[in-house]
Formats: sequence, C-alpha cells, structure tokens
Amino acid sequence: MVFKEHGVMLYLSKDLYRAWIKLQADKDLGRTYGGLLPFVEGLYRFGYLSQDVYEENIKKYSEPLTSKEKPNLEQQKQTQFLMEKDRQLKGMLEQWEDHPDKTWRVKAIAEAKKYPELTHAKMLLSKIDESLP
Repeated sequence: MVFKEHGVMLYLSKDLYRAWIKLQADKDLGRTYGGLLPFVEGLYRFGYLSQDVYEENIKKYSEPLTSKEKPNLEQQKQTQFLMEKDRQLKGMLEQWEDHPDKTWRVKAIAEAKKYPELTHAKMLLSKIDESLP
C-alpha cells in the first residue's frame, strides 16, 4: 500500500481556477509548481513557514518550465553528435539479425558501450548473450 496522505486534491471556483491558470501562464509554470507556489506563499503569510523554508520553496517553485538559457554552440554540437550516434546504433540494432557474424556483433556492442546512456545503445546492450566475449 502506498502512503498518499500528503497528496491534496482541491476543487477551485471558476475565479480561483482562472487565477491559477493565469499564474501558470504568467510565470511559465506547470500544474504542480503553479499550485505549490501560491500555497507556499499563503502558508508563509499566515505565519506557518519560517523565512528559510519559505525562501527555499519560493525559489524552487518559481522555476519556469522552459529554460531561459539557450544551449551554447558546444552544447548544440554535442547534442547533434549524440543524436547521430543514436541513429547509427539504431541502424546496427535493425541489422542485428542480418549479421550473425560474431565479429560484427562484438564491434556493434563495443560501439554501444561507448554511449550507454543512449536509447538504442541500451537496446543493443540488451542483446549481449553469453557467447560474446
């Protein structure tokens, strides 16, 4: 059984719902952060949160959905490189059954091991059987 006593479901009036939606849009927040931000603010204003807890939570729940920072050129190149590697590994995965040769499979697995965080590398690595060195 999962403990869910900390979960809260709120039924909002039309006015409160519109205000909540506007808060989310204005601050670029998701549903959860859009609900927790005014909740934290209210608890603090009523005197139920310390200044430290308030500041920590306001900072956390004010974090927008979209990052204001654009990736720099180096980050963009790295992302592109990893996408190309994942496509290459996808091709190897698709050809796995066409290449029963152990040498080809060992090379494919070795390439996948270089990028274990990629989706198709994980799928290729799951193909390893005990007959491969």
